[in-house]
Amino acid sequence: MYQVDWSQHARWRHDEAPATLPATRLDPADVAGVMLLHWQEHCVECAVPLCYSSCRLYVARADNRCARFAHGIVRVPAAGGPLGFGADIRFRRWGKLEAEITGRRVSLPAQAGLDRIDGAAARLAAAARPLGRLVDPSRSIANDVLDRLRAQAFRRLGQPCRDYDAFVIECFNPGETVVRLSVTMFAGAAAVMRHGIDLSPGANFAAIPITLPADPGGDGPYRLTVHPDGDAEARLIFTWLDFVALRAGARLPEAAPSKSVPAAKVKCVAWDLDNTVWRGVLVEDGAAGLTIRPEAVALVHRLDERGIIQTIVSKNNHDEAMAVLRDAGLADHFLHPAINWGQKSANLRQIATRLNIGLDTFALIDDQPFERQEVASALPMVRTYPEVPLDALLERPEFDVPVTSASRQRRLSYLTEVERERALEVFSGDYAGFLRSCGITVRIFTPSTPQEIARCLELIDRTNQLNLSGRRYEPQAFAELLADPAVLCFAIDCADRFGSYGLVGFASIAGWDGTPTLRDFVMSCRVAQKRVEHCVLGWAARRARARGHAKLNADLRVTARNTPLTKVFEDMRFATETAEADRRLLSLDLAQADLDDDGIIGLDSRALDEVAACGA
Repeated sequence: MYQVDWSQHARWRHDEAPATLPATRLDPADVAGVMLLHWQEHCVECAVPLCYSSCRLYVARADNRCARFAHGIVRVPAAGGPLGFGADIRFRRWGKLEAEITGRRVSLPAQAGLDRIDGAAARLAAAARPLGRLVDPSRSIANDVLDRLRAQAFRRLGQPCRDYDAFVIECFNPGETVVRLSVTMFAGAAAVMRHGIDLSPGANFAAIPITLPADPGGDGPYRLTVHPDGDAEARLIFTWLDFVALRAGARLPEAAPSKSVPAAKVKCVAWDLDNTVWRGVLVEDGAAGLTIRPEAVALVHRLDERGIIQTIVSKNNHDEAMAVLRDAGLADHFLHPAINWGQKSANLRQIATRLNIGLDTFALIDDQPFERQEVASALPMVRTYPEVPLDALLERPEFDVPVTSASRQRRLSYLTEVERERALEVFSGDYAGFLRSCGITVRIFTPSTPQEIARCLELIDRTNQLNLSGRRYEPQAFAELLADPAVLCFAIDCADRFGSYGLVGFASIAGWDGTPTLRDFVMSCRVAQKRVEHCVLGWAARRARARGHAKLNADLRVTARNTPLTKVFEDMRFATETAEADRRLLSLDLAQADLDDDGIIGLDSRALDEVAACGA
């Protein structure tokens, strides 16, 4: 279902050429149910409401929010599809579709019925819009109410369901160039899954395997976003954009391979094991009877240096084979190894999907002519090579890629995504448990380099939801603040087991000669709802208490956008001491506060632990 509230049919008819959509490739009769999703218009780089006045890309929508779609989401006739229409969208720069993952499953007839009700509600909201503007001309009260009612209804309707066969995208690209589409799932502000597909001109179909958490509609807000990569502005028409559960016996249609010939360069080498990586046959000779081939080890390392990722397709027992690779120190070099008794061509398809690269960039090294022929027959775009001579492979032009610092890190970046997927798979619905499994670490330090100072200023200027005071600084004034010995200024950076978020926060605390008061506190929304804010405030409170202070104050300016930060102070048991207009002086009684570390976040404050200027 789509947010068609802001569609502009007249402008769309004037601007866009009609597109005839082909019949859907996924027969709705094969679908038992879909997840309730409501796709809405959003911005990839959002800093509302300041961006409404400062961003040169801002285009006012009817509710004064930013219109990142040129005509909104327009319904067009479609041959099939779950709702009987296509969602025609011309993405402006930074435009994205976004939906909350509800975890609620409904049948296609129920979804169609809900869509009709939603359309009627949207028309009523549009009719009531002029009345709402008499109360507040800056927004659409009727649509705000409808959005809240939608969100509540979507979290309650249908039946809870985590098991879907795939996330299905069927999309018509009326343009003349390929559009790279990015699909990302977020847990809070953390991206836990990314996938990209190339949408060729014309009809496109993709079925993406996405692992959902145990309780996708429970603890932790989960969202899915879809947008063209690289700030591209493209017109796309979606018929399917759904988590799909098939009926018994039904199968998803296979996406046609985009190429039947190999690409110019190899990106991934798939290794057989028996008599290829090692001499001998594991199931016959046992691990003790195998000898790792030194020329295979050498090639693994040289491919890794060139940024050519590697995997395994081997007919063996998984656990026994991985034990041999671990003993040889090779296990971490292979991504998504497929060690089973299935067809190697089928395994290669699955690996390509998980790695999100084309099959035409794969190469197979296998000692068995039968296996090489099976792959060549089923996947003619995959290169195949025998197990000898290995040392000559790197002389071939398809392996001639430059060795750079980025190429040396490529496998590690893929391993980051693998770890992210594994963490999500084991997440059982306890959000605190999920955060612990992420291994989040926070470092508190004094910003000193030009890059660190510029990043702090950027956060202060752009952050709204997690901004204590809304105070802005010119560069000179900020430099004076950092140099003030009576003020403790510190930056915050964050990382988790998947990688670094970089510098995500800045804070300043003054008044150490009396009652220390938090004057500035800004945090990037990328780490929102991860308890990073709680960790930093807890550290500041413990520091104040250790220096003999009875209270820690916070100078809060209440805005329509910083409610998430206000909730953090409530969680920490800050109380309002004084209030005047939009200003609140919050205070935490350090004698009564529970400041024990909950162990969710790892904290490194060594850079500031020795700072004692003015009692700070």
